[in-house]
Amino acid sequence: MALDDMIDRMIENPAYDQMGGYQLFLRRFAIPVVLILIALFIYTALDEYLSSSLNLIVTSALTGLCVGPILALERYTAMRKQNK
Repeated sequence: MALDDMIDRMIENPAYDQMGGYQLFLRRFAIPVVLILIALFIYTALDEYLSSSLNLIVTSALTGLCVGPILALERYTAMRKQNK
């Protein structure tokens, strides 16, 4: 199956038509950007207090803990929009 066919099937899938078509945008672009911004914020905030290697470990752990709530919020928003 060609990549073009896979993309067409995903775009035409009604499951991805939620939130006015922005579902694909949120899942592919906005969520990783939000995670990167959270990681940068945590790293900068803890830069004065921790050594560089410990700061990277703490930043990675805290950013990883943010993945679940962000995906849950995105799913909640999509389900809420679908019920309206």
